[in-house]
Amino acid sequence: MPSLQFNGVSSGLNTKAIISVLMGGERMPLVRLQTRASQLSSRRSALGTFGTSVRELLAKVQAFTLTSAGSARSATSADLNRFTAVAGSAAVPGQYKVSVDRLATSTKATSTAALGTAISDATATGFMSALPLPGTVTAGQVGIVVDGTIVNATIGAPATTSLRGAIDAMAAAIQGQVQTTDAGATVTASIVANKIRFTVAGAAGAHDIHFGVASDTSNALTLFGLAGQRIANFGTGTATISGTTLLGVAQTTVALDTAGLTGLTSTATGVLTINGTAIAYDTTTESLNTILARINNSDAGVIASVDRTNDRIVLARKSAGATALAITDTSGTLGAALKLAPGTTNAQVIGQTAQVTIDGTRVVTSDTNTVTNAIDGVTLTLLDTTVSQTTLTVGVDSTAIAKSLNDLVTAYNGLADTIDKFTTHARGAAAGPLEGDAGVRDLALSARALLMGISSSLTGGTVRSLADLGVSSGAVGAKPGSTTRLSLDPAKLAIALANNPTGVATLLGTTGGIMTAVGDRLKTITAVDGIVTQGQASIDRELLTNTAAQTGVQVRIDLKEKGLERKFAALEVALAKLQSQQASVGAQVGSLYNNSNSRF
Repeated sequence: MPSLQFNGVSSGLNTKAIISVLMGGERMPLVRLQTRASQLSSRRSALGTFGTSVRELLAKVQAFTLTSAGSARSATSADLNRFTAVAGSAAVPGQYKVSVDRLATSTKATSTAALGTAISDATATGFMSALPLPGTVTAGQVGIVVDGTIVNATIGAPATTSLRGAIDAMAAAIQGQVQTTDAGATVTASIVANKIRFTVAGAAGAHDIHFGVASDTSNALTLFGLAGQRIANFGTGTATISGTTLLGVAQTTVALDTAGLTGLTSTATGVLTINGTAIAYDTTTESLNTILARINNSDAGVIASVDRTNDRIVLARKSAGATALAITDTSGTLGAALKLAPGTTNAQVIGQTAQVTIDGTRVVTSDTNTVTNAIDGVTLTLLDTTVSQTTLTVGVDSTAIAKSLNDLVTAYNGLADTIDKFTTHARGAAAGPLEGDAGVRDLALSARALLMGISSSLTGGTVRSLADLGVSSGAVGAKPGSTTRLSLDPAKLAIALANNPTGVATLLGTTGGIMTAVGDRLKTITAVDGIVTQGQASIDRELLTNTAAQTGVQVRIDLKEKGLERKFAALEVALAKLQSQQASVGAQVGSLYNNSNSRF
């Protein structure tokens, strides 16, 4: 108890200290409630950690009961460039001879001819900006390497430069350098079959021509299909060089009516139907790119694209197999204008199914290159056809099984650590938050008993329990039962897998094995009505009541303290008055005494 201090203003008492001492007893119920709340919170947290450890162990158990980890199989292809394989638990170990006869392909519809208006020598005199080129030509320079020397040709602004002027500038640059060693050679440019062609005449030797250098500032070589081309014997060996890209093509970014499509009927309400899906279009406002994007975003089941090199539309079926595309001009003529031969398969190359032969006798087909019906439990992914039989080896995946078992042991030991941490009461230390919880301890004992128990369904075999797979208490070589933790002997597991893989799979499986019972026991802990959820719910209810009680006690303490403060304040006031009166009386007595002495 704190000592009293006589230093009050009127009473000489330390009233704050007196009130604090008096309130100490009043606060004891609140302290008890706060201590209980702390204990409850610790217990709730411990239950949460315990539940997490149980769920982690359950997940490792379910690796066996749900995904058949104990029956893991491996599949190895002798030629990974031809096919790969994945084996499931149902796969039978052994060797198989696999021939990939053909791959599955999807049906493709391709325009039967180029879509745009071809450019010729006659029309090449027009400005490039007005021609239906594959893109917008940028002004600048293009470099051409002629016999090891870089020469440049200037490409003027497309709005003021004709296509003829651009290609003649390239021809002149080539000719100028060629003539430094071959004076009689001439190089001319022309347009043949909608492509650029350079022709050499009068050459006495062969010349190395390479189009494009890193410093090019114009994209003309790319648009004209010349970038990267190289001819090492231009002259006496090869007299011509041609671009690889069509010059006059359908325009994909302008309204369909001005895209250069032959046979297109202008309409605002056109409908192209692909595989039963209607694709609406407006030729007066919508571009070819817009229509292709609409097809790709629809349920038509195709991928639409533009083959810029050949100026054609390609519709590729998303799924492989020998199924034709149904293309119809329901309203308008867009399908016909795109030269997709609507209503027929004239523009289509029909896809095919994949085919594999197993062990030289059994032929299997598949609509995709992922084949699941050739070998039980095995999925083949076909990559290329084989020229001869390729060996597929299916075996027991010892590494995967060992990992799954080791994960199980680790999870169990983690649960045991958690239980020890929260239930052990060391000498001189506070009790664990779950000490005395029968449900927690019972789980530890029952889970271990179920894990290490002998399967009643497996009789007379060499594999009847996890002990037969190398799982035991303590480290490898330790006396069984000497510790509360489990360990796995990899060597013993390897022997069991080599001698009796079927027995191992059965023990770790759902039929006749031990894992189902373990999983069921763990589920009772983590279920809605399990000890974790119910325990936390009970704690939450008690904490709610505790909080309300603390609030009530605190209110009473505050009222009591304020009452004492008022009483001591009143005492100080009363003492102050008495002291004032005492001083006044003393002054009067003193005055009378002084007056009396003065007469004598």
